This record gives sequence, structure tokens and C-alpha cells, in this order.
Amino acid sequence: MREPHEGTFLTDLMEFGPAPTMGRELVVIVLNVAVLAVLFAIVGPTPVVWIAIAVVGVAMGVRFLIGLRGWNRAAAQR
Repeated sequence: MREPHEGTFLTDLMEFGPAPTMGRELVVIVLNVAVLAVLFAIVGPTPVVWIAIAVVGVAMGVRFLIGLRGWNRAAAQR
């Protein structure tokens, strides 16, 4: 796992794995929700948008759960 000072929020957004800290992962989730809200506002409530929201929601949940294990392990080592 990377050190918290490595990388940027942009790299955290583009990586498949979780951010190095829980706080940064929460920022990534908030940014993803904002992007989806803009998409929803522009396109409207079409089935494609609902599918995109569901897929991104599941992906963010999985990222968070995977990260939770690593963050808890790192906290226990301190």
C-alpha cells in the first residue's frame, strides 16, 4: 500500500483500488457522486443513467470495503 503522501486525488480517482487513506477515499466517493449528479442533470432520468449510477455505486462500495481492510490493518500496526 502506498504512503498517504504519494499520489494525488486525480490518481485516486483513476485507480481501480482504494485510496491510501479513508479520508481520501471518502473525497473520491463524493467527487464521483457529484459527477453522477451532473450527468443526471444533463441527460435526465434515462435507463442508461440509472445503470451507470448503479454500476458506479457498486464499484465505490467494493473499493471502500477493500480499502477498509487495509486501513484497519494499517491502524492496528501503529
